Amino acid sequence: MPMVLKDRKHSKTSWKNRSFIQAFKHAFVGLQTVYRDERNFRFDCFAAILVILAGFVLHVSNNEWRSLLLAIFLVLASEAWNTVIENLVDLVCGPTFKEPAKKAKDIAAGAVLLASLYAVFTATLILLPKIWAMFF
Repeated sequence: MPMVLKDRKHSKTSWKNRSFIQAFKHAFVGLQTVYRDERNFRFDCFAAILVILAGFVLHVSNNEWRSLLLAIFLVLASEAWNTVIENLVDLVCGPTFKEPAKKAKDIAAGAVLLASLYAVFTATLILLPKIWAMFF
């Protein structure tokens, strides 16, 4: 049985999205929440805007755009998942320190760091030679 039919037939939860528009609204609220609550996400958005502006000014190619945008969205998605993990750990553990909770949060933060390093490396490889060519 196709998944769509199965979802509709067996849906018993009142909070389940009833339409694509409703799901989109919830996703947009989630992005607003992470933007409002997470300083690092706001910094990442600011950095993304700078990279996008630099891409326009430096006339990056289509392939370079794909690489830059992949790096940007990878960082933003990683930051959002990190926030989800931190909130779930806090919900389950409360204010009590637990080593597995610390590990989960540290690993999630490490994933964001990896994505960020990839983004910096990608932007450097693409933008730095173009900036260098402008001045020399």
